[in-house]
Amino acid sequence: MSWLPRLQIALFGVGIVGMLFLIFSHWESGWSSIAHFAWGMVISVGGFLLSLIVSGVTAIFQPRLRKVSIWIAAVSLLILLGLVLPWRMP
Repeated sequence: MSWLPRLQIALFGVGIVGMLFLIFSHWESGWSSIAHFAWGMVISVGGFLLSLIVSGVTAIFQPRLRKVSIWIAAVSLLILLGLVLPWRMP
């Protein structure tokens, strides 16, 4: 396996770690809750956006892995929307 799919999987893992920070922000109160929320959003959104970029690069330069990279991009996009949209609702 080349390094692009490995990087994509690692970035997906980084996004999951950010999601764990968001879960911890719901369990706490006060400033620690705000800190966990902020770090969770920065880590998860950054990880998922970088995963989408690497997915596009993988789809262009490695045609054999095009389906896999598109699926990982789709899952990353759904998770990203699932993270961001509930916080935007009134």
